Amino acid sequence: MTYDMIENKEMLFSIVIPAYNEEKNIKSCLDCAKKASSNFVSEIIVADNNSDDKTVQIARDCGVKVILETRQGVGAARKAGTAIAKGKYVLHIDADTHLPVNYLGEVLKRFEKDIDLVCIGGQMYFYDAPFWKNFLRIFVHRFLWFFAVVISRKTQGPMGNNMTFKNSVYKQTTGFDENLRFGEDMDLSKKLSEFGKVKLDMSLDCPVSCRRYKIDKGLFDYSLNFFSMSTKGEPRKNDLPPAKEVVKKDYTKLKKIIGRKEKK
Repeated sequence: MTYDMIENKEMLFSIVIPAYNEEKNIKSCLDCAKKASSNFVSEIIVADNNSDDKTVQIARDCGVKVILETRQGVGAARKAGTAIAKGKYVLHIDADTHLPVNYLGEVLKRFEKDIDLVCIGGQMYFYDAPFWKNFLRIFVHRFLWFFAVVISRKTQGPMGNNMTFKNSVYKQTTGFDENLRFGEDMDLSKKLSEFGKVKLDMSLDCPVSCRRYKIDKGLFDYSLNFFSMSTKGEPRKNDLPPAKEVVKKDYTKLKKIIGRKEKK
């Protein structure tokens, strides 16, 4: 089967991209996503998470769907984007992911080859990192693969920067946990694994930015969450503070309420 043209008018792919103040990255991300999905009946959804920069305007200028999720956190943004997704398969990426042109075709081949497959993700590599970081990434990724596949008993693996699942199966779960600011991808993988195979395919490459992968407290917290999900199957709860504009709106509303009470 070739994937140059899909005659079936059924929506095949929905690409969901959570975004918070991503004006520097969203344009190149969307350009790659549009090229990768051009041969399929598909849609691209940007779930804006209270950005106060030009993220929304850039996304709209690119001609994709844009929705606003006011509840802060990537878990909430991913859930909101997936809720309106019409595709048979839903692909989640980050706002700095650069999808390869053949990515969707390769994903489709894997789903058609294995009817028990419900979720798949590929191996990430950095498009903006020095050689030594990409070299080190190989060993770290293999280590994580071992935990994701062996220790977690194949309930983990796909990451939010490139993660595709069957929409019909997703709807049978409680979906993304809107209370999580990281690890929402691992939490969903665990839920999906109850309905079929979850796979981290090391032959499926996906370029991402290295900007999120720094040796700091954030990486430490994410690592602890990864090991918790891999060994116990339970995420560590983690909450985000509200965005500046959300705080501003709430504060303005509070001032009005206080003012009314004072007049009384």
